[in-house]
Amino acid sequence: MDTCNKYVKKYAEVYLNIKALKIDHPFDYRIPSDLLPYISTGVVVEVPFKNRIEIGYVVKTSDKSELPDKEIKDIIKVIDSKPVFDSGKIELINWMSNYYIQPLGSVISLLLPPGGKYRKSSSHSDIKLKFKDYVYLNREKYLNLKDTINLNKNRAQKRIIDYLITHGEVSKEKLIRDTHTSYSSINSLLKKDIISIIKKREKRDFKYEYNEGREPEQKIVLNQYQKTAVSGIEDIIDKKIFHRFLIEGVTGSGKTDIYIAVCKKVLQENKRAFVLTPEISLIPQLFSRFESEFGSRVCVYHSNMSAAERYERWLDIRDNKFDIVIGTRSSIFTPLDNPGIIILDEEHDTSYKEGTMVRYNTGDVSTKMGEILGIPVIFGSATPDIVTRYRAEKENNFTLFRIPIRARSNSSVEMNVIDLKSIDHRKEDITITNKLHRAIKDELDKNNKVIIFINRRGYSNFVICNKCGNVPKCPACELPFNYHNDIKKLMCHHCGREQDYTGKCPSCGEDSIILRGTGIQKVQTKLEARFKNVTVLRMDSDITAKKKSHQEILQKFISPGAAILIGTQMIAKGLDIEDVTLVGIINCDSMFGLPDYHMNERIYQLITQVSGRTGRKDKKGRVIIQTFNPESTVIKNVLKNDYESFYREEIKNRMELNYPPFSNLINIIISGKNEAEVKIDIGNLFKQLSEVIAELEDSNSILGPAPAPFYKINLFYRWHIMVKTKDIYKFNSIFAEMLKVFKKFNENKIIVDVDPVWIL
Repeated sequence: MDTCNKYVKKYAEVYLNIKALKIDHPFDYRIPSDLLPYISTGVVVEVPFKNRIEIGYVVKTSDKSELPDKEIKDIIKVIDSKPVFDSGKIELINWMSNYYIQPLGSVISLLLPPGGKYRKSSSHSDIKLKFKDYVYLNREKYLNLKDTINLNKNRAQKRIIDYLITHGEVSKEKLIRDTHTSYSSINSLLKKDIISIIKKREKRDFKYEYNEGREPEQKIVLNQYQKTAVSGIEDIIDKKIFHRFLIEGVTGSGKTDIYIAVCKKVLQENKRAFVLTPEISLIPQLFSRFESEFGSRVCVYHSNMSAAERYERWLDIRDNKFDIVIGTRSSIFTPLDNPGIIILDEEHDTSYKEGTMVRYNTGDVSTKMGEILGIPVIFGSATPDIVTRYRAEKENNFTLFRIPIRARSNSSVEMNVIDLKSIDHRKEDITITNKLHRAIKDELDKNNKVIIFINRRGYSNFVICNKCGNVPKCPACELPFNYHNDIKKLMCHHCGREQDYTGKCPSCGEDSIILRGTGIQKVQTKLEARFKNVTVLRMDSDITAKKKSHQEILQKFISPGAAILIGTQMIAKGLDIEDVTLVGIINCDSMFGLPDYHMNERIYQLITQVSGRTGRKDKKGRVIIQTFNPESTVIKNVLKNDYESFYREEIKNRMELNYPPFSNLINIIISGKNEAEVKIDIGNLFKQLSEVIAELEDSNSILGPAPAPFYKINLFYRWHIMVKTKDIYKFNSIFAEMLKVFKKFNENKIIVDVDPVWIL
């Protein structure tokens, strides 16, 4: 900024860091003359607001304000002069605030560096950076003085100088260690100004070392389907315009090859790339592929990194140290400069939806960001989200590429179903049936690998007293406890509460508790007992909390030799391991009964994705599905590998019921610890909403109020209202204004979930 210009801008519009829906606009502040050089869009400042001091973010500067000058207060100080976001991100912030009906302050917090405790800036994070002293030689000074000092008498100093001439800048500890000198020798040279010391940030470098068995020099050869997709995407990159692509490719069709090819094009254009994935468990393999092509230009970003690692990685991304960011949903908000493409792999996955605070959908946020920046957005999946697929067919700026063949495999996959109704549980284990057991043994005997899928954590999903019939429940949620054998505790999967397991009934006191239902830990115990000399690994959220645990588990699994990997849905997608020749699905029937219109879609996606883990290369694959519902339409379409038929049937059903993509849903939940007050508030909100909807066109409808399917979670009672609308922007605008003046009990919370992926 030219501070000598007499017309220099002297007012700033500032967003305040306040999480209140009523604070939905920037406030004008005067820029003091001494702060003019440091104020620009995205800068963090401290400002007076009413009778207190608040943190704010500059969104615009101007040479005038519509307010009287006497009403405008001065910015107090600049907290961080390096912008935390730019004008494009400001437009995204505004859109997210309006679309998801959330306070500006809550949305802004998503873009701030991690560890800042919401009210802090990047330079005022609660995370303490580590710095290390580095020593370098002042060559000019040394050349001027070397004839005047006798280094023969100071051999330690001479060794230091000779080392620095050869090696250049080096850390002080390494210099002392390698030259066998001391701090006093360094201090002597410092006093003579022959050397200097600078402090550098010591990086906590989070990096995967994952060997997937691919030859490093192996060149990617694209088939015709892949070439067509790459050509279409590169054409849009050349045109520098926004466009969406859906790559609907069967499992193993080489979607990652396409991502790598278009990223090469983007980097050639001196731009950068976001590559998003829904699960942390998928990152090691994806990072390995990209690192082999792009080297140190690639980094990862996700919640399994420590707060300090994420903070430092955020700073490095802002400082343009990387060109490709691979991460989970939060990585879309990292300050990557000049992105040229956004890629969402496994775009159908519900993990792309944030479940707390600002309940954003990463796909929609990415689409809006692509629209703002004028760059392409790629969605990839073998089982696309129904809404994404429909849009790709119907909307003008959306192109669908189908890849019906696997990229590096000619092997077939044999699909089998075991009807659990026909199994006599008195003679046969209904968890690992005889047929599944024989199939596992056959593959292990061939030195192959097996994946067993069960979408249930813990050992048993409920416990019961066989004397009095009592089922121990979480006192905060009134839902049955799950038993976890590894920690010998009863655990609530909704609020996390734990109780020690004694085997005694808390109701009658008898030592008569029995374990019912099957979780992943019980399956692990059974397999370890049956296959004692085989490596049996487990991957679920209970075991992967430790940093890099995903990488460690997968590295053990891909090591040579027979092995079994048991997992929940985190193993259902993305894994590409050649020796996996059998996938066993224990039981997916529990999902059929959930009261959610998404259920058929979720079941189809989950079974298809986990089935795709076998037969990836040259070895034939088998899938065994154990179910009580073999006649269901979903299972039949899975067996035929017929996404198209499933999609057409699902679209027909949704059109009849006016569910997405033929409308948008807004799930409005009121929760609180006082059940009566929650009922009063939901009744009042429903009445006001009904009056508003009655005045609107027929494009809106309202369902409820009703108790939420999970009625009580962590002491909070929950009632909800469901709104269907065909004009989401109009409804949200009216509803946001209503919420600003809606009177509720102070202790109650209103949760607004726009485009929910679960209605539970």
